Amino acid sequence: MISQDNARPSAGVPMLAVVGTRPDARLEYATELARILNRQLVTSFQLRAAEEPVAEASRLTAAVKAPAGAVVEIPDRVSTADLAAELSSPVSATRLEGVICVVDAAHGVQDLFREDYLVPRSGHPSTATARSLVSITHVEYASLIVLVNWEDVATDELRTLLALLHHLSPLARIRLLEDLADMGHTLPDLPAIPGYDAHLDRPGWTKLLARGFETFIHDDRVTALHYDCARPFHPVRMHELVHELMSPERFGTVVRSAGYCRVASSANVTGHWNHVGKVMALSPVSLDDDLELLLDPWADTDPLTVGQNLAFIGLDLDREGLINALDRAVLTDEEFLAGPSAWAEQVKRLR
Repeated sequence: MISQDNARPSAGVPMLAVVGTRPDARLEYATELARILNRQLVTSFQLRAAEEPVAEASRLTAAVKAPAGAVVEIPDRVSTADLAAELSSPVSATRLEGVICVVDAAHGVQDLFREDYLVPRSGHPSTATARSLVSITHVEYASLIVLVNWEDVATDELRTLLALLHHLSPLARIRLLEDLADMGHTLPDLPAIPGYDAHLDRPGWTKLLARGFETFIHDDRVTALHYDCARPFHPVRMHELVHELMSPERFGTVVRSAGYCRVASSANVTGHWNHVGKVMALSPVSLDDDLELLLDPWADTDPLTVGQNLAFIGLDLDREGLINALDRAVLTDEEFLAGPSAWAEQVKRLR
């Protein structure tokens, strides 16, 4: 059972955030959770018109009079990574105790392969974000994952889903919910939930990159792979590789891949590789002024990556085939030894 203390701490109004890709299941769970915990419920309906839903959620929670605090149902379009970063701030009027992700077991994997986009309330379509890139944050940054509607899912499929969720979010606790009326017995005491820290590396891919990946739920179909290579990608061959990753029959089903990479066409830029299902995003995160210095083994540099530092999590993965494809996509011996100046000239010729 979840224990509650009627005395409100001085660190801000306690908030439990409920996220998930299925609005009906998310709202139903949040409503019952608020009733059980004697907390005030803030729904996504109340946040729907806000330009900044997280700020509005914080404002509404700060005004809550219930001693136990609030349960806030977060809209689809809010990234849980952004939510955690903002509400975990020491100056926030609220105190984020945990993020509960409600997953409909019948649609768990399919929801990560959606190809539609989420547009901000009054934003231009150019500011839209792929739904799958937002949805993956619900799982990866959760402190607790609750599976609903799992009773009719085949045992083998359920075991695979549990293992996949654990690989994606190894720090989250996972619970099967049989009945909303009995949900209080499926949840741990709040103090027992891993302390919510926005700076903690929760996603499984970050654990893979740090070589600290440990899993406790295993399934033969679920695979995690770390790829590390000092060579930049050839831009054309990387483009071909990305298309291959989107084809389930090529290497199995790559559900999630993420990390840091470099491409020869802009080799002084470290990019964030961010892929979910059928959506891929590559955004710059750092810039090196002197690429030749970076490649000098005696130089005092500490980049995010010199070449590729990527994590892959998926179903029925062909590990050898995927590694070979990655190796083919980076620069060859001859291309790499030619140096950064030659890489730039090569790209000009490709254009």
